[in-house]
This record gives sequence, C-alpha cells and structure tokens, in this order.
Amino acid sequence: MHGCIGHAGETCGHGERIIVGRGRGTTDNRRIAMRYFRQLLIFVCILGLTSNLIFAQNTEEEEKKEELPVYAGEEIVVTESKEKVPTVSTIATKVPVPIRLTPASIGVVNHGLFQHQSGVVLGDALRNVSGVNIQTVFGVTDFFVIRGFDSLSSGLVLTDGASEPEATFYNLYNLERVEVLKGPGAFLYGGNPLSGSVNLNRKQPIFTNAFQVGGSYGPYKTGRGTVDANWADVDQGIALRVNALRQVSDSYRDDKDSGLWAVNPAVTWRPSDKTTVTANFEYVTSRYKSDSGLPIINGAVADVPRTQSYQSPFDASDQDIYRARVDLQSRLSQRVTLRNKLYYTDFSWVSQGTLFSGVFPNAQGSLDIVRSLVLLDDRQQVLGNQFELLSTFRTGHVEHTLLTGLELMQWKDKFTLDVAALPNIDVFNPVETANTSQPHFIIPGQSQGADSKSRVVAPYVVNRIVFCPCYQAFVGVRYDRIDYDDPLTSTSRNYNKLSPMAGMVVSFTKDLSFYANAGKAFAPPSSLVAGPRETEESFQMEVGAKKYLLDNRLHASLAVYHLTKNNIGIPDATGVTKQDGDQRSRGVELEVMMRPVRNWHTFLSYSFSDATLTRFAEFVPVFTQTGITYQLMDRSGNRAAFSPRHIFNVWTARGFDNGLEFGIGARYVASQFIAEDNQFQIGNVLTLDASVSYAYRLIKFRINAKNLTNQEYETRGFGSASIIPANPFGLYCAFEVNI
Repeated sequence: MHGCIGHAGETCGHGERIIVGRGRGTTDNRRIAMRYFRQLLIFVCILGLTSNLIFAQNTEEEEKKEELPVYAGEEIVVTESKEKVPTVSTIATKVPVPIRLTPASIGVVNHGLFQHQSGVVLGDALRNVSGVNIQTVFGVTDFFVIRGFDSLSSGLVLTDGASEPEATFYNLYNLERVEVLKGPGAFLYGGNPLSGSVNLNRKQPIFTNAFQVGGSYGPYKTGRGTVDANWADVDQGIALRVNALRQVSDSYRDDKDSGLWAVNPAVTWRPSDKTTVTANFEYVTSRYKSDSGLPIINGAVADVPRTQSYQSPFDASDQDIYRARVDLQSRLSQRVTLRNKLYYTDFSWVSQGTLFSGVFPNAQGSLDIVRSLVLLDDRQQVLGNQFELLSTFRTGHVEHTLLTGLELMQWKDKFTLDVAALPNIDVFNPVETANTSQPHFIIPGQSQGADSKSRVVAPYVVNRIVFCPCYQAFVGVRYDRIDYDDPLTSTSRNYNKLSPMAGMVVSFTKDLSFYANAGKAFAPPSSLVAGPRETEESFQMEVGAKKYLLDNRLHASLAVYHLTKNNIGIPDATGVTKQDGDQRSRGVELEVMMRPVRNWHTFLSYSFSDATLTRFAEFVPVFTQTGITYQLMDRSGNRAAFSPRHIFNVWTARGFDNGLEFGIGARYVASQFIAEDNQFQIGNVLTLDASVSYAYRLIKFRINAKNLTNQEYETRGFGSASIIPANPFGLYCAFEVNI
C-alpha cells in the first residue's frame, strides 16, 4: 500500500490524499465554539451530579413508578447472535434501539449471513448493505464507497465503537456483526464520518462453555483456519473467550502471496449483577504484496494475460496491529447506567509499492510502463477514553433516554514517505531489470514526513424523546476541540466544530414507520492545502419508511437522501492542493429481509445513486514537443469515481430438517468511472454465487462457489492509470466443528 492514514482517516501517499493537518479557525468561530463547549461541559457535570441524586433516592419510591428501560450493549450479543435477520442496532444512538424506530438508514449484517456466504474481510459483509460499493486499495486494503463518497476521505471504521487507523483488511473471524450508519456521523464519532460510519462489533465472552474450530481451502492454495473458544465460571462471574485466525494465499494474480496471523482474547468479570468489566486484546500481523494491476492504454485495458504483474521485486506491505479495550458498565440506579471505554491501538506499517506513471512508446516500437517505487514507514498510536452516562426519565408524559458522554483522545502519527526511481518495463514483453542489490535512488522533492500529535476533547449528547407510542424524536450534538501539532513540519493548528443531528419517527401502527433526519459532519483538511484551510463539511437530509409484515418475517426499508460535501481538497499534478471541490449525491435505497417459512432467509438490497462533482477543477500534465506543461481541466458535472448508478444484491438460503442448506446469490453493479476525469469506465457486471452445506451432529461442511459464470471484470487499481482484474470462478470448501 502506498499511503498512510492520518488520525481523521485521511490518506497520504503518491496519488492519494495527504495526511490530515489541523488548521486555525477564525476568532469568531472559536469564540462561539468555546461558548458551546463550556455549556456542554457544564451540562455533563450537572447530569453526573443528578445521577448521584437519583441513585440516592428511596428505592421503594422508584419501584412504585413505571420503569423506563436502561439498555445494555451486551444484550445484542445474547439475543441476536444466532439470528440472520437483524432487528436491533446501536450504531446510530450508541444504545440498542429497534431498527424500525431508528430515524436513519441502518445496515446490519450478522455473523450468520457473512459466514454462510464464506465472507472473509469487511468488504464481503458490506456487499449486503444497500448504497455501498466494494473495492480495494492496491489489493491489500479494504476500500468502499458509501452514497458516492469513498471511505478514505469520507468514512470512518470503528472497532467496538472506537476509531480505527486504516488496516490491511478488517477480517471477520472475530466479528459478531457489522453495522453501517449512512450519512454524517460526527454527532457521535467526531471528525471524518462525512458519508458513513462502520462499526465492527466483535464477539464478547458469554457465560457458557463452547468451542468451535473451522477451516477452509480454495483456489491458489488459499487456506484459512479459525478457533473460537469460550470458558465461563458462572459462580465466580468470569468468562473468557479466545478467537484466532491463520490465513495464507498465493492469489490469482502473479507473485501476490500473502499471510496473516491474528489472535483476540477477551475476559469479562461480573463482580455483581449491576457491574460488568470486559478487557479485550487483539494482535494482527499481516504480510501482503501490493498490486497496481494492468495499465490502461488509449482507453482500454492492456491486451495481456489477466494474471500479469508489473510490480517490482521490492514490493511488500507488512503490518502489525495491537488493539486493547477495557469496558466498564455499571447500573447506578434503576434509571442511570455508567459506561466507560478505555481504548488503545498501536499500528505499524512498512510498505514498498510500485506505481504506474503512464505508458509511452519505447525505442523497440513497443510500449513501456513508467514506474516508481513508494517507500512508507508509518507508526500510529491511538489512546482514548469514552465516559458515558445513560439515563431514562420523564418530563410530564414525555419519556427520555439520554446519553451524555465525553471522549478524550490522543492520536500520534510518525511516518516517512519517499519516492524512488524504477526502470521502465515493456507492457507486452515484461523483463524485470531492477537491481535488488543496489540502493534505491530517491527522487528529490518527492519525500514527505510527519511526527504529529492530535489531542481531542469532545463532549456529546444524544436524546431519544418518546412523546407517545406513535411519535419519537432523536436529537444529538457533539462538540470537538482538536489541537494538532507537528514539529517536523512546523505546523500547529486547532479546530472547534459543533456537529448536530436531528431526526424523528412517526409510527401509527407497529408494522409501519416513517422517519426523517438531517445532520452535519466535518473533516479537517489536508496539511498540504494551499491558502485558507477550512474543514471539509457534509450535510444530509433523508426521509424514509420501514415496513414490518407477517409477524416480523418480512422487514423492508426505503430511504431517499440528499448529501453534499464541500471544500474538497484536490491535489493536482503540480503538487499544490487547493480546496476547490464540491460534490453532491442523491439517491434511493431499498432493503428487504424475509423469512417466508422456517429456515428460509432472503436478503435483498438495491440502490440508485446520482453522485456528481458540482465543483471540481484540477491541473493535469500535457505532453508537448517542448516538454510537459500543465492545463487546468474543469471536471464539474462529471460523475464521482466508483459511484455506479445502480447496485443490486440478493442472497437467499433455504435449510432443511435433514441438515442440508442451499444458498444462491446475485450481485449487479452498473458501469462506473475509475477517476474524476471520467475517461475510463468499468462496464456493467452481474456475478452469481452459490453455497451448499450439511450439518451432522457437531460437524458442518460447506462448499461455496464464487463467480459461478466466470465473469471477467475489473476493480479499482491506481487512479486513472490502471485497473485490477477480479478473481475468476473459484470453489471453496470449509468445515466447522462445535463442541
């Protein structure tokens, strides 16, 4: 991978976005923001004192009153761990709320679904969510587009509610479910979720003894083994769970072997029926080789074998990730629950990757690919704490479920990024001439680096207001105070941003609800932006309906949205980045989940998206007889990259009492441009997958067939220069033993 991720989720690298910096706002904005900050802090303190008063009240008086529910996050794992049709979500409010009563478009993919589909990484799960397009970054990193905006610049990935640096791939071996909040999420999670937030809910210890071991094997010597072991002592209130993964593959593409180890132990202690403490640690080490794919020549993919690789012998992408979480939950009274999350992530990435700079004629009358080698050494450390109070109370006949929180975070990022010269290579007769025994020649003026530290102080409030059974409102707001300092580049900035959200749900019957929401989010700009540095901002309005039929055996949701993003930083070929970009996305999304009869599940999603660059201009190189000049090109009106107008996905599985289960799925993705210049377009593609499994006592066998019709199609490569061929037909065999 030829980039690194800043603390707000932006990328730095050759051809990608640059590491995020923190700018200095205007005096008026700072004064207003500080006033909000003081008010929110005072409110949090008052709530804390109020909770003590509530706790001190006579319990007999409380029992006489009608209790309001105080939700615990662990309830989801217990009640829904085996369900393939999700009915509850936490990502929009941080507390379990029925999806039909959530005023937002929520996507939830449970473990049962992506396991049946032989899902391995995050993208495999997200393909079941409407409005999400799945790609990769150089074949070594998860990359997705939500409502026309890519995950690197406009999305946020969280693990158990804590922000994540970019990882090689987010593996599914230890996940209970994946939740997606579409639209701005800054009111809960702070900077960067401009178009969507993805929360990875990991498996937590449960109070029963269980053991599961699984394995799979497929094409290109792809092998995978997993372990999920749980031990519990109910009398002592202790439960221990360990998940582990080993994976190796030679890959469809030449010289792209990879390997991965991961282990995730977690322990839960319940000293009383009111208090739970969970400590969770995870270590992941991965070794991949990046892939820029096949070059595009005169508007077409090079006519060479689809497995052909033009990467240099230096290519490698090695990562080590440590994650630690400590969660405390304690019920202070019948109506007040205290929650605290301490989290730490240590992320190191050493990468060398070959990039393409274009294709040009050579002296032999053929064509050469001009290449360069990007060398990255990145270390990120994230330390934070989320303190929250969850309370329920009444004001007259109005019920409130109020979450107030304060997040403190420090994000360190130290990296060096250099660009080295590589010899050209012939497109049709590739002979590698790079000398591995000689040191790299670093191209002057192309190096970057940082030794930055960001500190975040952010109080937030979310209130679910129930006026009556048929009308509810949700109000959320978060204030972020961000201080950024990088002595290496002599950069010091600070931001003060308020991120609001408001939504409402109208439900005159239990099986039908209508909702509407509006919200804003922000992301700090690139540190290389020239001129005034404003935060990138998004704003969304959304309306929708959710229908539940046949005793909850059919769930359907429809969403219509309008999402805009302003002040997009555009790096051009001259090395100057200016905030000269705006984008608009409008669309319709439909999701249907059905259980027509016992043991038959169907999941269907469709999205229409119109993602347009409303203001976008960049300088591009133009080759002339006298050399290279730069010309300003206006891309306004073009479609956003990797934003197909139509995406349709369906998966249906039918089980029988004799242990057999059959599944089949289809995915259609309309044509999509690979860059903002709209010069090359990946065509429409329809792929089919199928599965068959058989369970006998404690053992389950499964066969998955992917790309049944052996469709040849392409995926994201490097900018407008290349694409990566997708995998052909493959047959994967798996087993699972439960004890």
